[in-house]
Amino acid sequence: MSIKALSKIFLVVAFVLGWGWAWRVVGHPAYLDLYANDPRSKPELRNKCAICHEPSARAKDLNFLTEFGREFKTNRLRITPEMRERFKDVFLSADQPVSGITADTISLATSQVVVNITVKSARGKYVPTLDRQAFILLEDDREQEVAEFFGEDAPMAVAVVLDVSGSVIEKDLNRYRNSVLDLAYRLRPDDAVALYTFDESGVQKIRDYSSTVSGLKPLLKQLKGEGNTPLHDAILAASKELRVRPERRRALILISDGADSASQATLREVEKQTFLAGVSVYAIDLVNTEKSARRSPERQAAAQTMKQIAQESGGRYITTEGGFFLLTSRMKLKRIFTDLIDELHSQYTITYEPSNLRRQGRWRTIRVNLEQADLTARTRLGYRETVQ
Repeated sequence: MSIKALSKIFLVVAFVLGWGWAWRVVGHPAYLDLYANDPRSKPELRNKCAICHEPSARAKDLNFLTEFGREFKTNRLRITPEMRERFKDVFLSADQPVSGITADTISLATSQVVVNITVKSARGKYVPTLDRQAFILLEDDREQEVAEFFGEDAPMAVAVVLDVSGSVIEKDLNRYRNSVLDLAYRLRPDDAVALYTFDESGVQKIRDYSSTVSGLKPLLKQLKGEGNTPLHDAILAASKELRVRPERRRALILISDGADSASQATLREVEKQTFLAGVSVYAIDLVNTEKSARRSPERQAAAQTMKQIAQESGGRYITTEGGFFLLTSRMKLKRIFTDLIDELHSQYTITYEPSNLRRQGRWRTIRVNLEQADLTARTRLGYRETVQ
């Protein structure tokens, strides 16, 4: 057989496998959950695979994916505000009340809203020392009156939440231990850090909030991995305790593979508690840097959940992927945590009382504008108002 013929066969096989992958990625139930958990998804479509692919078509057919399904795949399985506006047959409009979700999961109190704000220059550097007048806070495009403003020198409380379930292997646990110590040594004297773990036995707080590193290393050495992964329960428990902390700036650093398999809490309950606590979630995914993990639809669904939790809260989703290839995982992680602490120590915190008294379970967007046009701000995307 000629080389030309072999090349044609290879191209045909690659094409078929490519469309088969698209069917697995977009049609997999875990990805449908990403749509169902979106604040503006239509209740009647939350369990309909047809939003992503044509039911009567085959995976290798050119028309297998719907227009929304193609956009969802092209956008790396992330739903953007632009997609919500474009696909009006799939999403509720911004002014429509939420239906099909129990009031308990969406009743976020709105007596006071706390937002943490990260400001960067055009060169990507963190910008400290701004004053209150530098910020314009908008909720649903309406300017809000700032009740309190805290600069970058405000004390902060950090909850470190470690996945020590059976899905985490020993080499990851070693990286966990070193990373947490690196973080603790970078905290300021008036900051406080607590350590939580979760596995098949549930969520454990193995160290209460403290400003010292003393005694932390022996606790980290005792970590062992086993059983299922109650990830949502862990974020929920840590957020509830952060909510009563005296520090007004609060962050939750989650280190996990994101694969929840044993939680009682739902993703919407996690959204509720992180909002009530005024917490920014930073999700560090050590597992998704492996090539085998990136090929797994289930793994990518778990990664997308971590991204959603982090981005909606105003935090970040982080992997060790990329960077200088000669750097070890330990060195990459040290850089990640150094940058993360630099960000937290450069943040601003604003509280406000929403001027809108509406209580119909609708999503409210939060946006921060800056006086200086060459600066950019990142904060919480928004929250869901209470239902009365």
